[in-house]
Amino acid sequence: MMEKKRLLISFSGGETSGYMLYFLTNLWEDRHEYDMAIVFANTGEENEETLQFVEDCGKLFGVDIVWVEADVHEENGVGTTHRIVDFNTASRNGEPFEAVIRKFGIPNQKFPHCNREMKLRPIHSYIKRGLGWKDYYTAIGIRYDEIDRMVASRNKDKIIYPLIEFKRMTKQKINFWWTQQPFRLNLKGYQGNCKTCWKKSFRNLYAISKENPEYFDFFRKMEDRYSLITPLEREVQYDEDGNVKPYNFFRGDKSVNEIFEEAKSFHGIVRDSHNQVNYQRDLFDLIDEVESCDIFSNCGDL
Repeated sequence: MMEKKRLLISFSGGETSGYMLYFLTNLWEDRHEYDMAIVFANTGEENEETLQFVEDCGKLFGVDIVWVEADVHEENGVGTTHRIVDFNTASRNGEPFEAVIRKFGIPNQKFPHCNREMKLRPIHSYIKRGLGWKDYYTAIGIRYDEIDRMVASRNKDKIIYPLIEFKRMTKQKINFWWTQQPFRLNLKGYQGNCKTCWKKSFRNLYAISKENPEYFDFFRKMEDRYSLITPLEREVQYDEDGNVKPYNFFRGDKSVNEIFEEAKSFHGIVRDSHNQVNYQRDLFDLIDEVESCDIFSNCGDL
């Protein structure tokens, strides 16, 4: 008997990723060739709707989803591992996120270590330490209309994109499929799973600051505590007057308070693509739609 291949299904907690999970575990013709492990990594700053969606998907599809969180070791030279949680015990106050910030500093466009430390390393720690897998494929939920997000190292890293390579799914098709299901991810398309991800466009951040200002509480607290702390691998940055320049989350070194100040003069409309089954993508759609980080790419859309 041929030994089965091993497949890690990285479930980000979004609807595209959720459909991929359904496709691979219920419809994929070649599924008998694979041992599958389904893993969701919780940052502690996911929207509650995301956590509920992950829990509901496990029940609807009849699969076991392993929930992991980053276990950060403060000693230098000791990498991040994982701890296993579930829907009831998952962190909801940013605990894994703050642990990462204490060691590595505030993540932002110049230092994008949040995905690495809270998604990539905990998931692979579970696969290697928990399951003992050394050689395996990783399935990533990127759609055919996001084909430019495929990583160049996909063959070397054994990454597969089922919704591109095996079934060409688009945003419209994903939206329509979920309208036929007993539940959906109860978030607007621009909200995404991580409440105030720094990768969101300023338009999205302005809209969220007005609709749900409390979503920024954690980032504001982190900037108050850690913006002037420089981790070992970074150099201290100074402003024009020679003062230590703080590290902030958002692009252009903007702080939470600056986002709120700029939002006062923002009166634009941010479209919610979540419930649109038939629509044309334009430049603003491409800029504004953000979901959660998958482990081998930048943010995508819901």
